[in-house]
Amino acid sequence: MLNRCKWIVGYILLSSLLMACASGGKPPNPAKEIISEPIFEDKKVYKPLDGSVWPGETSENLLFADTKAKQVGDVVTIQLEEDFESSNSATTGVSKESQIDLGIDNIMGLPNDYGMRNFLGMGNAFQPEVQASSSRSTDGSGSTTRGGSMTGTLAAVIVEVLPNGIFRIEGRRTVTVNNEDQVMVLTGMIRRVDIGFDNTLSSTQIANATISYTGKGVVSDEQNVGWLMRFFAWVWPF
Repeated sequence: MLNRCKWIVGYILLSSLLMACASGGKPPNPAKEIISEPIFEDKKVYKPLDGSVWPGETSENLLFADTKAKQVGDVVTIQLEEDFESSNSATTGVSKESQIDLGIDNIMGLPNDYGMRNFLGMGNAFQPEVQASSSRSTDGSGSTTRGGSMTGTLAAVIVEVLPNGIFRIEGRRTVTVNNEDQVMVLTGMIRRVDIGFDNTLSSTQIANATISYTGKGVVSDEQNVGWLMRFFAWVWPF
């Protein structure tokens, strides 16, 4: 019987540890997202006509054409200009007060105590009156504030041109310093008319933008709470 109890206790402890490992999984890291490989369009080759030195109209020799990104595989520079701040506050106040006072002065000439001089054996005469009062109040307030900013530049590649002319872009940059990887990933959709003459675009003009800046290494590992500590935080009732 004693051995059986030991096996049960051991099984419970093992199950608890396994649950702690399973529930302590790390959230998905956007830095590990795989950027799809762009599908480059075949470059058209123009053969010069016999007896002519003009090679034909191409993107390299057009005199009045701009050099802005316009097709799959072209690179556009994104100016990161993210600066946001939000705040929210709420205050609630509720109060209610009620009072009831009922009484009977005379019924068919009977005395007010109806002859009950010792009502319920408490030594007091019966009184046909009802009095009640209640009050209730609730006060609550809360506020939250959040802000952040991100500035810099990031080159992105056009990976798809939609039928309406919208470009889908993706960009990724990885910088390693002292075995610490700093990864920035950007995805979104842009319009060609928003690209400047210098082939740059503000991040505020990206639709469905997803910008993540994460790290992987010693510093990031030290910021994560150990699985055993997460387990005790999960089971601790206070």
